[in-house]
Amino acid sequence: MSFHRYSVLAAGLLLSVSASAISAQAADMPAPAADPWSGFYLGAQAGYLQGTGSNTDVCESFGGDHLCIGADDGFDFGDNNVDGATAGGYLGFNYRMDAVVMGLEGDFNWDNAEGNGGNAFLGEFDYNMSLNWDASIRARLGIVVDERALLYVTGGPSWLNAELNSSFCGLIAGVNCGDQSTEFGWQIGAGAEYMITDHLSMKAEYVHGWYGDTDLNIASLGGGDNLYAKQDLQTNVVRAGIAYHFGGL
Repeated sequence: MSFHRYSVLAAGLLLSVSASAISAQAADMPAPAADPWSGFYLGAQAGYLQGTGSNTDVCESFGGDHLCIGADDGFDFGDNNVDGATAGGYLGFNYRMDAVVMGLEGDFNWDNAEGNGGNAFLGEFDYNMSLNWDASIRARLGIVVDERALLYVTGGPSWLNAELNSSFCGLIAGVNCGDQSTEFGWQIGAGAEYMITDHLSMKAEYVHGWYGDTDLNIASLGGGDNLYAKQDLQTNVVRAGIAYHFGGL
């Protein structure tokens, strides 16, 4: 028997024992006086955000004509990788049917994710990519375990504010540098939530977001002439939250 097979068997045994212990402990804990998994809730959350602007092309829009060069043309601008903290609040509503919980949740978060890079294109310049805030409206679908725990999946539309600044303006007098844009996209993820009292819950979740092609100006020359970066922007967020539930229906 290989080491890999022993490892799988050991992991399975450990998970089985852990699940039995958790179930036994939950069985000894009294159920909430009222159903907390129905009704409105309000919470705060914080965590870690990592973003990537990949498949980047450098484009120009001179005289109304657009021209882009990238990896397919032998030019690699590189990825804009950013990371940092995120924190915000959320409001939601749940409706329970037997062990199934359906709900809708909206959130708004302040992001402090940044990344620096540089490239040689029309001269050496440095750029800074940052994510400033994000918001989403997501559906949730979960299953209640031992009354106090909820396992769920979530997904829905999202908005992300991205900003690009560069030192390109130092190369040519009168050039305005940098750009900011709010991009529309989608988020999908999963998480677990646990009732620590009859009204307070804690959650841990992961969400992935993608926002398609994001066009951010490297330099604005005026008259609609711009040099900009076109990139595929995606995010990964791991966070924890605490919420107050206003009571069951």
